[in-house]
Amino acid sequence: MEFVSHDDVADMLGDYGIQEISEGADKVYMRMQEGDGVVHLHLADKSCKCKPLKGAQVVPTAKDRLPATLGHILRALRLQQVAAMPVGKWRKVFDAVAFSLANNHAWQDMDATATVELNTRDPLLCEPADIHLLMEMIGALLRDAETPDQGLMFVALTSPVLVEVVPDGAVRISVGSHALADEVCETFAKKA
Repeated sequence: MEFVSHDDVADMLGDYGIQEISEGADKVYMRMQEGDGVVHLHLADKSCKCKPLKGAQVVPTAKDRLPATLGHILRALRLQQVAAMPVGKWRKVFDAVAFSLANNHAWQDMDATATVELNTRDPLLCEPADIHLLMEMIGALLRDAETPDQGLMFVALTSPVLVEVVPDGAVRISVGSHALADEVCETFAKKA
């Protein structure tokens, strides 16, 4: 995992029809523009108050199963790189996961190098070998985060796939093609 400049991924976001939308002074969300082939999935715990995106297929998923389910989907899609970005600033995310990941050596290394990034929203570039740590971070967020600005979003750098982790207990997935959406749905069918 390594931090990269926001400018390094800005053009790619536009190519995939992903816009950044500010909400108040402290939150920035990414949304995939509606268009031909865009499919939304909403994985959510029954107690979650997060509303699905318009037209999303809702898949009830227990909050404690969301990280494993999401990890399974990412592995099935064989995504090579993803760029993770916080809804607020990285400091909020790192504060939320600090206790749960305190004994994780890989996270300790990441935490030590992130000091200069804590007040930014610069993307955190993750390779396939980092997916396990990313899923642990998502699990910690879902257990310990308390506010929406501690949410996390990530986008695949080689495919039109956008994921939003909502601390309340939901994962929103937007996929920019029916073929990729079919792969995601097949993943659910295989797990059932």
